[in-house]
Amino acid sequence: MSRLHRNAPWPAVAAALLLALAPSPRADVPSLLVPSHTDTVHIDSPVAPFLQPGRGNPADSSQRTLAQRAREQYDFGRGLEASGNLASAILSYRNALKLDPSLPDVSFRIGRIYAARGQWPAAAIAFATEVQRDPAHRDAARELGLALAQAGDSARSITQLELLTRRDARDQRSWQALAFAYSVAGRAHDAERSLRRALTLDPRDADAWRDLGVVLASMQRWAEARSAYARAVKLAPRDAAVQVNLGNLESQSGAPAAALAAYRRAEELDSLRVHAYRGQVRALSALHRETEAGEVYRRWLRRAPTDTDTRMEAIQWFDAQGRGDVALELAGEGVRAAPRSGEARLQLGMAYHAAGRIPEALTQLRQAESLLREPQQRARVGDLLRQLRASASDSLRGVFVADSLKYEAPRDSSRTTPPRGAR
Repeated sequence: MSRLHRNAPWPAVAAALLLALAPSPRADVPSLLVPSHTDTVHIDSPVAPFLQPGRGNPADSSQRTLAQRAREQYDFGRGLEASGNLASAILSYRNALKLDPSLPDVSFRIGRIYAARGQWPAAAIAFATEVQRDPAHRDAARELGLALAQAGDSARSITQLELLTRRDARDQRSWQALAFAYSVAGRAHDAERSLRRALTLDPRDADAWRDLGVVLASMQRWAEARSAYARAVKLAPRDAAVQVNLGNLESQSGAPAAALAAYRRAEELDSLRVHAYRGQVRALSALHRETEAGEVYRRWLRRAPTDTDTRMEAIQWFDAQGRGDVALELAGEGVRAAPRSGEARLQLGMAYHAAGRIPEALTQLRQAESLLREPQQRARVGDLLRQLRASASDSLRGVFVADSLKYEAPRDSSRTTPPRGAR
């Protein structure tokens, strides 16, 4: 599937993949990207029985058993994947590979799970493993190129995908994938040529027209981009991504009213599409219709009440509008929606602090400190508390001293449990 239709800005360059180049298995197949390590498993063999006339080779019987067990693990993984238990599915797939490394498509499925979760380096390793097993696996080779592009390795991504188009010039999907790799590398003209080649192969591919619109808009060729989006809308009238990209185009070209119409249509088609809401806020702000923009944020949060990033964005927006009361209200709603979320507690604590309600702020920040899982997150909350204490007015010194005594009292050597509230 083409990746150019993503609504967020295209990925920035990430850390380079730690992959090694392996020798080519055939003269017409280039070096393959393979993992820097392989999983191995030790399987104890049973004591070999005495060979008797007519008895089959015990080694063959053992091998069949391993193959059967591998297939069982693979089928179990498929079931877990279908039910949404992705982490468990990966474990089952890996068990299948340990039992039978030659089992087809297993690494490919692992790669697709990682790709769906945006874990591009891990996806690239899995796809590379599948290509190493079967150099003719075109889908795995194509997904490897896309994952490398997403992970920031544009050079090897382009090399991989150019190879596929040279091997089969009529592989339309590889031309689209190559266009994405070119675009990530900042080669918009090459991306355009690749997409136009893909469209000569299938002029009714809505994704390719949509992607072409993105590329043309990146070059500020507004009229041509609108024409490409119009073709995409005609072919796929219910594709919300086309409307979001059209809204982006109108916004970039200085037409906020037209952008707003496109973003609203995107919301109608997909009420969970983040960029449809964010685009509406941006367009309404450009039109100085802040009240309506605030309503968009409220509607957005009703659809995604536990999305802490969106809630933080809305809290900051209302605070900037001088509506600290609404910011505090939204922060409270976030805690009610996810009472065990450290991020939600942190947001409420900061909203209380902005409102001058310091005791409530300290209570929420301490709860956030205890709920956040990562040591670095807890350390940042601790740093924040120290900064607030250092900048507090004299009238609040007692409040901060009481907080420190409650949560930061030195541990008595005779105690077997930490002080109340400590984590």
